[in-house]
Amino acid sequence: MPYATSPRIQPLPLEELEPEQQKLARLGADTVIQVLARNPELMNASSGLGAYLLGQGKLHPRIRELAILRVAQRCDAPYEWANHVPAALGGGATEDEINALSDPAASWAPADDAVLRATDELCADAFVSDETWAALAATRDEPEILEVLFLVGYYRMMAGFLNSAGVEVKPGQPVLGERFVLPQVTAAAAAPARPSSGKTGVDGTWNITFIHPAGSKEVVLDLKTAGGTVAGSFHDPQLGVTVPIASGTVDGGHVELTAELTEPARFDIGVTGSIDGDTFTGSVTISGGGTFPFSGTRAD
Repeated sequence: MPYATSPRIQPLPLEELEPEQQKLARLGADTVIQVLARNPELMNASSGLGAYLLGQGKLHPRIRELAILRVAQRCDAPYEWANHVPAALGGGATEDEINALSDPAASWAPADDAVLRATDELCADAFVSDETWAALAATRDEPEILEVLFLVGYYRMMAGFLNSAGVEVKPGQPVLGERFVLPQVTAAAAAPARPSSGKTGVDGTWNITFIHPAGSKEVVLDLKTAGGTVAGSFHDPQLGVTVPIASGTVDGGHVELTAELTEPARFDIGVTGSIDGDTFTGSVTISGGGTFPFSGTRAD
């Protein structure tokens, strides 16, 4: 399918975006937000469904992202492909699975195969065949099947917008039509040693780094314990957003807590980790996004 090779609608400069639009742009796909900001009413109307599909839907992030990548292939949508390869990795897809999307002879588990076949048929005919519908019904419930239909429809719409408006892929992003090779992660330089604070508890401020295939994310946790519970806040300096911890427990050095990010989009966050002196390590789960490792140090 054809697509514009240069911008037909110029992105609005970041500094001209409204504050909430700037926060959305910092979540990713910033060029999309900058173009859609030319029609903010349309952006607000369309983003609600997108946010639901990515953050609150019933499909597992892995198969959701594989289906989106298949739409990008079928619609020849370079930007959609480039931005969803990292999301697929974050959702649990492997390098081999991403490359298998381009292989007609690839073998998939029945539940995955049904979704990918439905995606192919919807892109080609705007219709799911009886055979494929039966395969979907054998592996998924009706709410999930409905979500598959809307997911494919939404990202077909986005592919048409991206291709026609000429939204450009940034240098270094995955290229549609080329074999994807997982970038080699270079070990970070060891942080300079610093004297121990002498503290051993959970209470205090922690600088945390989440490791995601799309890039690292730094946040600040302020924690305060009372008995076996944890309270405090979760702060994202990049987004300029602070949310309270909704629930939390502590057992020795083991900590579990949850928070709900409500702006610029809704995401439920769960953190599980262990504290050893001035070090905090574990994993974070983001609704619709996957589970990623984190490490952090005590700030005070």
